[in-house]
Amino acid sequence: MPPKNSLGKGLGAMFPDLIDAIGTRPSFILCGIEELVPNRFQSRKAFDDREQKRLVASIRKSGIIQPIVVRKAAQGYEIIAGERRWRAAQEARLREVPVIIRDAEDLEVAELSLIENIQREALNPIEEAEAYQVLNGTFGLSQEEISARVGKDRSTVANTVRLLKLPPEVRAALIDKSISPGHARALLALSTPEEQRRALETIIARGLNVRETENLIKKATVAPQEKKTPKRDPYLANLERDLSSTLMTKIRIRQGKKTGQIEIRFSSKEELNRLIALLREIGG
Repeated sequence: MPPKNSLGKGLGAMFPDLIDAIGTRPSFILCGIEELVPNRFQSRKAFDDREQKRLVASIRKSGIIQPIVVRKAAQGYEIIAGERRWRAAQEARLREVPVIIRDAEDLEVAELSLIENIQREALNPIEEAEAYQVLNGTFGLSQEEISARVGKDRSTVANTVRLLKLPPEVRAALIDKSISPGHARALLALSTPEEQRRALETIIARGLNVRETENLIKKATVAPQEKKTPKRDPYLANLERDLSSTLMTKIRIRQGKKTGQIEIRFSSKEELNRLIALLREIGG
């Protein structure tokens, strides 16, 4: 297992058997471009058009300087590292590309694809989260093991994976950089996708920064305090009970600062007539 700080040392430091001799005098062969297939564990889904066009122009002028690393597949070769170069070579209409053939298991291929993209800062946060999920779900690596392999804190890995819980609209906004990962992590504090979508609209409409977003979420998640029921005057409470017993119906007395009211409830016309008769009798 590579040391935790190995990310900055280059891919060769972490996969010496896989990338051996690429930086010195690699032994490569020329391979028909149609014989290569993309890495099925490729973390990167979105390729920047401007960067890709610059790479295509460079390849047209100078060819592919760094060979593509591949492994044998059922038919042809599967790319381990260098998919951008392969795509650019297709656009540049090259017929052959230089490749280095290496033996590699699926886990090594998945790790290498992820680490190469992280080193180049080529992944958006959702692509990175999905790559961690593959390492965990497909290959059974714990977050601690993933952390050691990619050179990031376990908490960073965990928080990145949590972004996959966000609804599609929020993930799309994160991918197109309408919001930052800090905004997205703040939205996770809201309990429902609908609340998260509404908060997203507010963030974008108001141009809120992360701190302002956190304050917005905090206000939204604070439970409203229940209104305290004012204490009843014991005299009025006793009077209500006495009148209710005398009239044989529910009596409610409300007293304001200057005025008040007595409420006598009835449930039918007959009940109303009974109460009127009783009040007249009491009034003499």
